[in-house]
Amino acid sequence: MALKTLLGRSRVSAPICTFGSITRPENVAMCKILDIEVQEISAHAVDQFDRVAMVDVQPSFLEERFEEVDLVIDHHPVERPIQARIKDVRPSYGATSTILVEYLRALEIKITQRLATALLYGIKADTLGLERGGSKADLEAFAFLYMLANHNALRRIERPELSEVALDVLANGLARRQILKGVFFSHLGNVPTADQIPQFADFGLQAEGVEWSVVSGAVGSDLHISVRNVGYVKSAGDVTRAAFGDLGSAGGHRTMAKAVLPLREFLKGAESPSGRASQERIVQRFLRALGQNAKG
Repeated sequence: MALKTLLGRSRVSAPICTFGSITRPENVAMCKILDIEVQEISAHAVDQFDRVAMVDVQPSFLEERFEEVDLVIDHHPVERPIQARIKDVRPSYGATSTILVEYLRALEIKITQRLATALLYGIKADTLGLERGGSKADLEAFAFLYMLANHNALRRIERPELSEVALDVLANGLARRQILKGVFFSHLGNVPTADQIPQFADFGLQAEGVEWSVVSGAVGSDLHISVRNVGYVKSAGDVTRAAFGDLGSAGGHRTMAKAVLPLREFLKGAESPSGRASQERIVQRFLRALGQNAKG
């Protein structure tokens, strides 16, 4: 939305597209409440556009492969060299929304209440309300947007309805929890989408005496692992890469990280490829990367 405003484009001349459906409850609510139209397209459909801009994502993060895109604006750490004509990637920033706010303010473009609400939610979601990974730039953007946003709409976005399926996943995660060496571990088993995994990882940090939260779940043929920490310990990105980088994609920021691994490769050699086997291996690998022993 912010990039379209910068370019002076409409829904027709610059559509917002995604290669997968929107499943995270807060994002579904945001699109509905703020009337944001997002088209689900295939990778082949990209050829119909004159230009391709990627916001809050990089080409290497996607299953679809691109030789080059025209623009990348993102705050995530760079995993592989970005093939783009123009790129603005700032891992020191807590949210991509902050980068776009700086562009809008530099050009003195009016930010509508609707856009301010969406951007403020972006900063709050990525930084847990400036409690995780926020920078001075994020704070300044947050303060600027705060006076412009619709806070009634923001509350409705941040507290979406939870389906019975979502409640069952959360109940299962609580039942399977382990707390070892100040680390909250939980394997959610098979989940329909990956969105609930990082949400539950955030929740795990609220457990008493916990400094790290490691939550996993099987999505199709892949194992997704979300890692969170309190901010004053080792880098989550470094520890996650050390624990799982040899098996698949792994990395992230100081306080939040993720890994996506082929489930079959991860469980190779396990006597029984069950959820318990997944959690045990995650515990062993993660504590080893932290320099601790699960049995010590």
